[in-house]
Amino acid sequence: MMIVREAKIADAPAIARVNVDTWRTAYRKIVPPDYLAQQSYQKRESSWQEILANVKNTGGFVCVAENDSGQIVGFAAGGCERTGKYIYQGELFAIYILEEYQRQGIGQQLVRAVATKLAELSLNSMLVWVLGDNSACQFYVFLGGEKVDEEQTSRAGVLLKEIAYGWKDIAVLINKAA
Repeated sequence: MMIVREAKIADAPAIARVNVDTWRTAYRKIVPPDYLAQQSYQKRESSWQEILANVKNTGGFVCVAENDSGQIVGFAAGGCERTGKYIYQGELFAIYILEEYQRQGIGQQLVRAVATKLAELSLNSMLVWVLGDNSACQFYVFLGGEKVDEEQTSRAGVLLKEIAYGWKDIAVLINKAA
């Protein structure tokens, strides 16, 4: 049984580990290998500590998924939509699950947790940006996300396509995954 809960500052090292490890698996065919090799647990840990220490001020939040033995195997971060260019009020900033825990419903649980938290903040719609070559695109379509926009972005000196998916009413995410 997976437990999904709000992250604490003490979770920063585990979140950093999931973050770096999932980047290395999810983006290995998308981003140059040397860029992935440079990702460090220490650097990610200090940025996650900063993010978690500032959630009260930023209005953002982070949820983690723990396995039976209390190990964090995935996380999701959300908050207010960052650009103000869209009709969507909330945003799923990031969602990462260790490869061996994928396709077990954890992603749906994390999305539901983020959507529930957004609804508590009266943010009743949601946007997510995802790399176009990422298998996560199918996941968002499966969850009822509509393709909203597409942009070119540069990561590690490589031009990549990013796609935005949106939900005009996140109640579908809260109810569908339940």
